[in-house]
Amino acid sequence: VLVNTVASENPDEAGRYSMDVEYGQYSVILLVEGFPPSHAGIITVYEGSRPGTLNDFLGAMTEDDVMPEALRRFEAMVEEAARNAEAASQSAAVAKKSETAAASSKNAAKTSETNAANSAQAAASSQTASANSATAAKKSETNAKNSETAAKTSETNAKSSQTAAKTSETNAKASETAAKNSQAAAAESESA
Repeated sequence: VLVNTVASENPDEAGRYSMDVEYGQYSVILLVEGFPPSHAGIITVYEGSRPGTLNDFLGAMTEDDVMPEALRRFEAMVEEAARNAEAASQSAAVAKKSETAAASSKNAAKTSETNAANSAQAAASSQTASANSATAAKKSETNAKNSETAAKTSETNAKSSQTAAKTSETNAKASETAAKNSQAAAAESESA
């Protein structure tokens, strides 16, 4: 890529000259014999530029000539406003993320609160179940004591029944003996 080139052209006897140049920007310096070099200006040759005189190109308006300072400042303000709008948009996105995070935290806190309430209810249910179990255990203990007492009473009654059975057996034997004696006495009385 060429960055800098130098070209010169000498005019003819009538002061005319002609140069064919590529598109680009050129610095024009006039060299007159006996005088120091003079910077005439900068010309820009565009792809669509028409052939013209050096004065045409030197006098042509450039973008800098067309755009006054106030317009440049306005464009700078528009660019700054666009940057600020982008920053505001990013800040709004960050704020939205923060809002979403806060809502998630609120939901998590509500869930934790519900879980804590459920745990408290479960603990209360466990306490009630424990109390019911203690009552049932006490009732079982009482029933066991009552069963033990009933068993002892049954044992006592069984011993009493056994004693009564032996007494009945003894009485039955005595009755049998008495019956035999009566029968023998009756047979004796009959034979006499």
